[in-house]
Amino acid sequence: MSASTDVESQSPAARSRSRYLDTFLTVSVIALFFMFMVALAGALYFAKHIEDKISEQTPSKDSLIAQLPETGSAYKMQNFAHLRATESELKSGVMAWETFAYGKGRSIGSLYSFDKKQNVLDVKESGSYFLYVQLNFSCTGRCPSGQFTVTFYNQHNIKELTCSVSLPEWSEETPQSQTCWRVVTFLENQNRLFAKSTINVTLDNWKLELNDSGFGMFLVDGLRSVHHT
Repeated sequence: MSASTDVESQSPAARSRSRYLDTFLTVSVIALFFMFMVALAGALYFAKHIEDKISEQTPSKDSLIAQLPETGSAYKMQNFAHLRATESELKSGVMAWETFAYGKGRSIGSLYSFDKKQNVLDVKESGSYFLYVQLNFSCTGRCPSGQFTVTFYNQHNIKELTCSVSLPEWSEETPQSQTCWRVVTFLENQNRLFAKSTINVTLDNWKLELNDSGFGMFLVDGLRSVHHT
């Protein structure tokens, strides 16, 4: 009887501790989710601001004059990279990009370097990054329907972001656009990103608008490079 009484007396305490643990874990998960959503909202606002700034410009054939947004203390220019497309033909292969002049420097910060020959963006430090791509198309004649896909890979040939656009059939100039994004995490330093495009049919008369097409990324976790000078 004594042993049975001890077990019964401990059961409510054990159940109480279990409820406290469940409550703690639930609150912790909710708090982490809330923190992530706040960070993601900031990232989305930042990317939308970039897109708005680019859209405000009057395009020219040879250059993209994209006024990048002023960055606050949490998003310094060193944490940011933006590259524009350099080939308007829609085909399968490695996508070609280039940096452009911005202020007294280029459109990529010190966290990055770009190998133009290989069309590879080097990301020097580990962390979580907001990766986005903006694609704009125009039809210059009778344009067939088809699909154009851009996929970003890391140095391990693992997909980081895929952006697919279904282009409709048009017989007159009609612009099409698509913006895709994803938060990617690099667990090691010295990462590499490159993009490949694929088409499912020959997309004659469709072309990529170079002035309004490009990709970029910026640090969102702010753990390391935000403190650099």
